[in-house]
Amino acid sequence: MRISEVIRRYRKKENLTQEQVANYLNISAPAVNKWESGISCPDISLLAPLARVLKTDVNTLLAFNEELTDVEVKKLTKEVGEMASKEGIQKAFEKANDLIKKYPNCDELIYWISVVLRIYLLGPQIEEKDKYERKIIVWLELVATSSKEKTASMAKLELSAMYRAKKEYKKAQELLDKIPEIEVDKKFQQALLFESSEKIDEAYGAYEGILRKNAHETFATLVCIMLLLYKEKKFSEAEEYIERAKKVADVFDLGAYHKYSLDLWYAKEKQDKEKAIEMIINMVNEASSIDGFMKSKLYKHIKFNVTNSWDKDKYERTVKGAFKIDKTLDFVKDDPRIKFLLD
Repeated sequence: MRISEVIRRYRKKENLTQEQVANYLNISAPAVNKWESGISCPDISLLAPLARVLKTDVNTLLAFNEELTDVEVKKLTKEVGEMASKEGIQKAFEKANDLIKKYPNCDELIYWISVVLRIYLLGPQIEEKDKYERKIIVWLELVATSSKEKTASMAKLELSAMYRAKKEYKKAQELLDKIPEIEVDKKFQQALLFESSEKIDEAYGAYEGILRKNAHETFATLVCIMLLLYKEKKFSEAEEYIERAKKVADVFDLGAYHKYSLDLWYAKEKQDKEKAIEMIINMVNEASSIDGFMKSKLYKHIKFNVTNSWDKDKYERTVKGAFKIDKTLDFVKDDPRIKFLLD
């Protein structure tokens, strides 16, 4: 990150105007504007006082903590996730804090750490959950001011989802409104270029990536419409969307687990105890098919990160854990079959 971006970012973080920074340093506001525009740089004698005004240090101003590579970001994010899994959420947040202090300019690291920790906060019986969520919001709001538009947009999208979950709908909408409406998707052109360049395996992989993305989005959209129909008590129409979603899951090899989840939703809405029990058992037995597409011939040219894949037992434990905390399934939890399965 260039010094111009560092100054602008930390000034905004402290809610300071360019004129206020200039007054603190006894210089002109246009001088600060030139720093942030990259036209000029602060005089060396101003670096220490400028760092104090922005509540940072000279090393950060001069970007001595360089940006991390994608590989490094993935590695550090994985370490935070593993710590959350093995040593608990508090230790994971402590590690995350240390990493963000060490690499305050790496927006991608801050973003992915926030996303991973938010997933772990969805687990049952997390103490002081609100405190941790507030911390994540602070991190994401920082990334949302990033000069990297894509990273900033991803942070705003994540923030909007968090505010929606908190029923702070106005804030959620404001964030969505700040995300650019049109984004250029170059994936199809990239696939055509691979094909034209005789890079056949890469072309297959690119086309398969588009196919997989569209399949998941289509399935998720059908599910959302189905749930909306449930809310309006339009059960016959909801059944039509269930069947369509099942066909999508079949055609694009999304796995049996997702098909059973559709029937479970319907059983919950109708309070059909026997059907719900049957689907819960089926979903636990087919838990590993959540990522079944990874074994599909449709996506055989995509290089999935199989080294970090879960075993069958871990998929089952995760699904059982989700069922245990699902209040909408309380109407079947006294059944001996479900008690035996979940315990």
